[in-house]
Amino acid sequence: MRFLYTTEDDKLFAYAPGRRDFFRAGDDRLWAHESHDWLVAAESGKTLAHRTGDVYYGAVDGERLYRVTTEPAADATEVGADETTRTRRATHRVARPRR
Repeated sequence: MRFLYTTEDDKLFAYAPGRRDFFRAGDDRLWAHESHDWLVAAESGKTLAHRTGDVYYGAVDGERLYRVTTEPAADATEVGADETTRTRRATHRVARPRR
């Protein structure tokens, strides 16, 4: 699991339970995909940021936007202490019967 924290105020913004998809911490909606160190918006396909080391920089202005870590912060209230270890699923996925 990876966590994105804003560099401005160090608040949890998004999390990635797998390798490539980031979900927003506030509403658990799919927010972005990571491809070759680039964050790409899930809905629009717009390039959002590029990762160098453990920091994502804005694609347009190069501003520091997020830091990425594999460890949740001790005070990460947005996710909740009891939920940080389980994998969340996007709400738009639907189980379909096998044919």
